[in-house]
Amino acid sequence: MFRLRASHGLGLSSLPTPSTQRSLFSTTCRRSIAGVSSASKYLDKSNLLANTPVAEQLLASGVWTPTHGPKGLKRSRAGKPSADKTRVNIVSEKLCDDILTYVGHSLERHRGCDILDIYPGAGCWSRKLNDFLQPRSHVLLEPDADMYRPFLQPLLDRPGTTLLPKTGIVWRELNSVLTPEYLPHQTVATDRHARNDTLLVTANLAFHPKKRFLSFESVTSLVLHQFVDAIRSSALFQRYGCVRMLIWARSDDKLMFVPRNLQRRRKQALDNDLLCEWTDEICGDESAASSWFMREDAINQASMVSTIERMRAAKIKLPAGRETEGFPEALAGVKAKKKWPVPGTHPPTFKKPFQNVLAELQATNAETGLVGGSTEWLSMQRYQWRANADAKKATQFIEQMGYLKTYQQLLSSGTATGEQLAAAKSAWETNLFGHGKSFKEEFLTYSHNLHAFHRPVPLLPWDRRRYEPMTVQLDEFFPNVACSLLDIQPKAPHPLMCETGPGSNRAADILDIILQSLMQQTTAPVGPNLDALWPGAKDYILPRWSSIKDFSRGAFCPDLRHAEPCARLLDTQQVEELIELWMEWPFRPKFHELLGRAQEDLSDKYEETTSADMEP
Repeated sequence: MFRLRASHGLGLSSLPTPSTQRSLFSTTCRRSIAGVSSASKYLDKSNLLANTPVAEQLLASGVWTPTHGPKGLKRSRAGKPSADKTRVNIVSEKLCDDILTYVGHSLERHRGCDILDIYPGAGCWSRKLNDFLQPRSHVLLEPDADMYRPFLQPLLDRPGTTLLPKTGIVWRELNSVLTPEYLPHQTVATDRHARNDTLLVTANLAFHPKKRFLSFESVTSLVLHQFVDAIRSSALFQRYGCVRMLIWARSDDKLMFVPRNLQRRRKQALDNDLLCEWTDEICGDESAASSWFMREDAINQASMVSTIERMRAAKIKLPAGRETEGFPEALAGVKAKKKWPVPGTHPPTFKKPFQNVLAELQATNAETGLVGGSTEWLSMQRYQWRANADAKKATQFIEQMGYLKTYQQLLSSGTATGEQLAAAKSAWETNLFGHGKSFKEEFLTYSHNLHAFHRPVPLLPWDRRRYEPMTVQLDEFFPNVACSLLDIQPKAPHPLMCETGPGSNRAADILDIILQSLMQQTTAPVGPNLDALWPGAKDYILPRWSSIKDFSRGAFCPDLRHAEPCARLLDTQQVEELIELWMEWPFRPKFHELLGRAQEDLSDKYEETTSADMEP
């Protein structure tokens, strides 16, 4: 999304039905997510299993009843409490205890702070967090205050706790709470980008069915975007400094926010890198992350091994029963100092659902024998053919990577002749284009993920994570929809990231437009896309863009087709240098000119543009 800073004043006053307006940035979860819920659109009986005392009380309230269509969501029974039926509550005290045991060491710096708690709901998490931090004040923003007051009463009996019947995702109501009346210990920071550990924000933004807002498939994605976007402009509670956030969201709402592969790295993830020190996932359902896009098994294994080594150095241990798939084996291997395969040195393998089916059919055939020509036998043959084709393609991937490495080594040596470079370039392009389009696309995805992982500092925050996320169970939430807890720590952004709105040089707004334009085609070369945005940009920026040529930090080959810099592989330093060069460019367009060329229907997102921005 280009810009929603204007909405900090307007707020989300309602959650209307979806608009036909085209989304301004890629929405998450366009496909159903296995493991999150058996029902992706509606609430059914399978989501209403109550296995904890809190869940039983919520079920007994009569608020949550199975629905079989959009109209069902609006029906209410006479005499039953009126409350938001799409809310998902944390109902497991053990889950909360495990979280605080696991990451409590990083929360110690917030002891005695102020807590701003948005959508506490049944209050299980809020009460445990209060127990741990012993805050001097705890402000609960709960729009369904009457419904949840009995659940929250033990917390309300504690000194310094206040319950307000407000929603924290309508900015008008949130800003009305960010005052000395409710937060007397907080003052607007002189240095608004200094870390503020005396305030902690937590929110539960998990809804089932998902709430849509305009073109957004999930209002959670929108609110997460705005919470992060507030960092650069010191809006909302970020006016008090860089305020840490602990946000509950559905596990499928995290996919674009904390991507685990390059395919999911869109503008939101890049914004997170630019504005946040970390965006960690503390716990969640891992099946959501592996549902559609994937990357090489060796990369995932190497990433987990590196994480385990960091955990061991920091003396962090996963609570028993919360281990992710493959974690116990990887931990045992690390302790035994096992040698792990280096990604990119062997033909890659990918976990695909058909492999399990093939293994079962082969086992059955070995034990009892399948009848030739039967449905099972034909399926086994078809899956075996597919496995053989994948193995052959994996070998070709390694061969193609060899051509790229040869060119990179010649280029980085500084001593290669023009003839040597030309020969290496010809070998790369001849072999790559000798395959079909499907092979090229799959290979580029494979090579991009390798490039991102093998940098001195891995590109994805997921590969730099401080600890492995804990697993969760469906019955730890009510309704039974798996959720994730996200830990977001803001940082001081680059000075140009704060130049937004009238009276500034608009660098932050310009960068929004540039990144949105580049991210529309994440695998396309950056150079031609810059020229498409404004003629001449490529010729000025690329020769001066030194960070994309630095092989010590993961350089690109600007003159090699399909090895050029592309949007999804840019890191924070490269993006910051990009906007610096753009702002130095003598022939750069004025803001309104760039906006008009980029996309005419985006102009309404910059409502506060004034005549000062339109000077000739």
